[in-house]
Amino acid sequence: MPAVQNGKSKIKMVALMPHNQKNITWHSFISLNKKPSMEIINGMILRFKSTEAVKRVQVYQFYENKVLIHEIKRP
Repeated sequence: MPAVQNGKSKIKMVALMPHNQKNITWHSFISLNKKPSMEIINGMILRFKSTEAVKRVQVYQFYENKVLIHEIKRP
């Protein structure tokens, strides 16, 4: 079984990039599905900060069951 999977992961993160770059989509680890949503989101942000793309992100959006539950806009 995969560690992350669209439709089985509890949280989907979309990192909105500048208009000429492709947005990045991440799914949370399936093994974390029983944890509170904000705990999963905080972990996803921490892991994403180790990527090169973090410097270009304009907005982070987090979805649970296809509903936007949290959004972070970079200044």
